[in-house]
Amino acid sequence: ELKVLSAVETKMPGNFKQCWDDVIDRDKSKDETGTWGTDTMTFQDDELSYALGKQGGTRKKLERSSQCIVQYVGHSAVFSGTKSERKRAREYMKWLFAQLEGPLFIEGWQDREDCTVVNVPQDCIGYVTGSRRAALGGIEEEWGVLMFFMNKDGGTGYKGGGKNGSTEMLMICGEERCRRGAELKVMSSVETKSPGTFTRGLREKVSDRRGFDTDRMIFKDDELSYALGKEGSTRKKLALASDCI
Repeated sequence: ELKVLSAVETKMPGNFKQCWDDVIDRDKSKDETGTWGTDTMTFQDDELSYALGKQGGTRKKLERSSQCIVQYVGHSAVFSGTKSERKRAREYMKWLFAQLEGPLFIEGWQDREDCTVVNVPQDCIGYVTGSRRAALGGIEEEWGVLMFFMNKDGGTGYKGGGKNGSTEMLMICGEERCRRGAELKVMSSVETKSPGTFTRGLREKVSDRRGFDTDRMIFKDDELSYALGKEGSTRKKLALASDCI
């Protein structure tokens, strides 16, 4: 419905105002949680283009990471979902625009259930990010997460990683499985650039925790190339067949 309304609004500006109340209040509180609803946010012209992103990439990223329906109808952002989903979508949107003002740091991120932080050595940041953010954007698209570097009070990060002893905090927002997939992808990139950053002293591990968790298996050099396969084909095949990251 919102996709259609967005298309109609593009062709006939002002149409959304005629059915605003009907659309916003439809199906309110009719889901299992009793919190389903629709929130809105109004943009200026320059804000809309930024929130949309190239070919709608930013909107899609916000939608997948928050698990909330995010659609732009004219100059209005429309968020439809449960109360927690809408809250996440609005927060992610706020963080997105806050980055335009300067360094961003999310207080209390440790207490959130939708965020993971990876400490990336400063000498690996360019490699992980890629030219014009291409590498980081690819991970976001692959795993359906929102990612950005955090900086507290304009500082340069924390001591204890990388060749120069400092790291930057990379925030990953989204659903648990997707966050873990993105986190491991980043860790793999860092290990390629700076071997031993995450794997030095690492041992094999099999978790006995019920539900989602992570196990580890240590490879020798010749075993790793075989398990990886040409252009990572064997790894991808194992992940797909096992339904495991």
